[in-house]
Amino acid sequence: MNAKSLIPKVLWIAIISLAIFSILHFIIGLTKPMQFVALAINLLLIFGLLRLARWAYFLSIFASLLGPFVLSFEGTTIFYITLFLNLTVLIPVLICTKSFFRKGAKQNVPES
Repeated sequence: MNAKSLIPKVLWIAIISLAIFSILHFIIGLTKPMQFVALAINLLLIFGLLRLARWAYFLSIFASLLGPFVLSFEGTTIFYITLFLNLTVLIPVLICTKSFFRKGAKQNVPES
């Protein structure tokens, strides 16, 4: 079996969403350099999700909830857009929870 067949099909929704977000963060980053931090996190998440790494599972949940939480204090309509877009990452990741915790999943823990 190749690595692509191990990745659940629904998880590709999250990976593609992160790729689209990365492009948007790059474009916005040309005027607001802080967006390059979000770009780096997105690229890290894409890499981790492709490997079914547990750290990527937890980081994607945290990042998907952090954005809307921070924007909720601003009281703008961008909160709802961000919430919806982050749900396109959060929901597929949560649906695929078993894939990240099965015996063959990458733990990224050094062996002694």
